[in-house]
Amino acid sequence: MARPKKPEERNRIRDVAFNVFASKGFENSSFSDIAKEAAVSKSLVQYYFPKKEQFISDFIDRSLSAVEQIVAEDLDVEYEHELGKLYAIGYAQFYFAMYNEKMNSLRMDIMRDRGNTEMVVKNGIDWILENTSAIPTDTPEKEELIKKTLVFVVGGAFDYLYDCMIYGVDFDTAFLSDVAMTLLNPYLEKPFSEGDKLRAVMTPEWLEKARKKYNRMLFTVK
Repeated sequence: MARPKKPEERNRIRDVAFNVFASKGFENSSFSDIAKEAAVSKSLVQYYFPKKEQFISDFIDRSLSAVEQIVAEDLDVEYEHELGKLYAIGYAQFYFAMYNEKMNSLRMDIMRDRGNTEMVVKNGIDWILENTSAIPTDTPEKEELIKKTLVFVVGGAFDYLYDCMIYGVDFDTAFLSDVAMTLLNPYLEKPFSEGDKLRAVMTPEWLEKARKKYNRMLFTVK
């Protein structure tokens, strides 16, 4: 009989792995490193996560959920457009990804590997389509067109992130967020133009406070 999987056991191993990756980087971390920090066997780690790349998929899902929770709980703003909340989440997500010392090693490892980047892009697109009804996908043809556009939006964002890291260029979160909405606006019944208003609320002070909460949510082992 197969050993039953326990969600709390899996989640603890996942949380330990996130800390190992934040400390050593994804490429330099092994199943043995995770097992040692979690005080479990290597086989147990691989029982829950047969491939190391699964941790990245988990990390992206957890990261997006954490940012969504932070925006819902801590951002005092009334949205005029249905995509306002999505914009705020995306803006904060990229800020946390770029300006977060806990992410230094992990961020570079994800960006350097094409397979990892493609996984992040796919997860991001799936999350966007699942969390808003403002982007119409009422026909298969329109859904396919939207997905192609989102590949440019999310994929282009990661290419921009990578260039900024490699060449030491200042990362312009506002530019990136507004370009993304410019590409999506042709598909919306009501164009989105709340960027300036939302950024006025998401001040550097708010973003730094939110970043610290984000780190506690993602890198705390229970």
